[in-house]
Amino acid sequence: MNAGEIGKEAGRIFEYKLPANWIARSQEDQDDHGIDYEIEIKDAEGKALGEDNVFKIQVKGEENCSFIKDGQVVSHSIKVERLKYYLSFNIPVILVVVDVTLERVFWLSITDSEIIREQIESTNDENKSVHLPIQRELIRKDNDSFLGLIAAVKQCWDYLSIRGIRKAVSNYLVVRPDEIDKCINDIGDAFFKAHHVKLDRLFLQKEFKTLYEQASQIFQSPIVPAKDRFIALAYFAEAFEAAPYKTIKVEQISERLKVKEKLVHVAREVRSNIYGTTAIGKLRIEIFKIKLEQLHALHFSNANFDSRSIEYMLMDGQTHQLYLEVCKELQKLIILCNRLISQSQFDVLASLFVELAQLLYLFKMVHSARGSKQSIDFLEEWHSLSIETIIAYVSSCGDYRKLGKIYFLYINEMYENRSKLVSIRELVLKLSPDAKDMLDEIEVHVKDLHTEHSFYDSSPEEQKAFFLNLAKSLGMDPDDSKSKEGQFVKIGLQNYDPSNVMKNCESLFVHYKPRGMIAQQLGMHSLGMITLVCLKHHYVSGGWSLAEVYDQDEGPDFLKGFKQNHCDQCKDCVSRPDSWNWSLKWHGEEAISHKPLLDKFSAF
Repeated sequence: MNAGEIGKEAGRIFEYKLPANWIARSQEDQDDHGIDYEIEIKDAEGKALGEDNVFKIQVKGEENCSFIKDGQVVSHSIKVERLKYYLSFNIPVILVVVDVTLERVFWLSITDSEIIREQIESTNDENKSVHLPIQRELIRKDNDSFLGLIAAVKQCWDYLSIRGIRKAVSNYLVVRPDEIDKCINDIGDAFFKAHHVKLDRLFLQKEFKTLYEQASQIFQSPIVPAKDRFIALAYFAEAFEAAPYKTIKVEQISERLKVKEKLVHVAREVRSNIYGTTAIGKLRIEIFKIKLEQLHALHFSNANFDSRSIEYMLMDGQTHQLYLEVCKELQKLIILCNRLISQSQFDVLASLFVELAQLLYLFKMVHSARGSKQSIDFLEEWHSLSIETIIAYVSSCGDYRKLGKIYFLYINEMYENRSKLVSIRELVLKLSPDAKDMLDEIEVHVKDLHTEHSFYDSSPEEQKAFFLNLAKSLGMDPDDSKSKEGQFVKIGLQNYDPSNVMKNCESLFVHYKPRGMIAQQLGMHSLGMITLVCLKHHYVSGGWSLAEVYDQDEGPDFLKGFKQNHCDQCKDCVSRPDSWNWSLKWHGEEAISHKPLLDKFSAF
């Protein structure tokens, strides 16, 4: 067979091996140049699974592959120029080698291969041998062989996303403290000095209702200059972050986006670069925050499912797609921050970084929890340098509000690095000696935060707040009366702490039986039917609402509550001591000690 015939046969064999829901779009006519296929994976109903399920394939055919290492590896020679071309793509590229005689298909991920990258950067050879393990063989109708390829493609998308962030970070401009001082003197009547004194006082005194009213009047006035309207709207936005007048999560998100979009609109009227970059930065941070919070919630909830379950696979695809979107938004923000530094717009940068810094900690936590192979040490360094620059700036300006927030975030992140903590404290006190008491208070607070304690050691109210926030981020808002899932979570939160029932008698015990996908997503013990048990007399009653199961005085006897049917006539009732406090840890231990009895009522 000649080269052209081998190429055509390789393409035919490759297409034959593909699953039915993989769409292979030919990029060329099998003439062995460039990319051969673009692959898109769809579900059983023909719906596209998202960007992270699209990738490029280069098919290389050989009449007889060269097997090395006792037949465990396929060795294939390829031009270095071609490898460099593949590595330049912003979409995953997979090399496929087909043995047309044996009709076997092997694959290798090019995009994220550091071995290949290092080889081509340190060689003058025209060709290089790449090695494809035989474990990476695509076998027709063998799903497991294709799942490995899908996982590799997702890893490539991760690599490309982090590469984009790395590229943005590489343009960081280091600024010395003396340069910051000069910039402050040169700014003059700059944006950082432009604030509305009355609105600032209202914000500090937490008079948010009055602030909303006055800021709205200023913003809506046709005679107020655009600059003042912008400042009023900025205070309005900050007040909404502190005390939102909407309770439903999706409505809060919608309102925050509307306000940020209005800021962009007013900034265009001002025709000032400072106002424009501030508005755009706030809008981008808002978009980044929305997606990142959703990513964090999805990642946490997905960890509660078996990795082999259909629920896990469905949610994992959504989570990965969202991760790619978050990386893109972060890249845009880093580019904006670098631009602000190059333009010496430190006040705008400080205003944005107060919000961004906290989100970056969350991003790093999610990235680490995902078990990604891509290192983000470069992001850590950029983050640290940026915060140090901003701390130097706000210290020089005496802006204690921003200084307090940024200093807290910095020392909380760098808590184990004692030299960094000493260095940044000395810098702040050198530039702003009056900040000492504030720094001392912040450091005591951070020390308390780093005192080890588990989720079980936190209070029931803290635990409920965690689950409430998680449910809202997943679109199951208990405050939304139209959300069926949210109302289910609301009942679960009401049942979470059974103290009001169990304190009435030492024999009362609430047995939880969490069931369903929502309970598994949140990992919350009180989502599902509850069983109220008398441990002494073995009375039992069940239902959805603990309050109604226990105390229901209306209706016929068979509909009345546990209290009316059993407790009111019981002479053995002994109230729990005032010192008793319910906790999730205590409840779990009690459930284990009474397991034989509780198991009898498991089907109740």
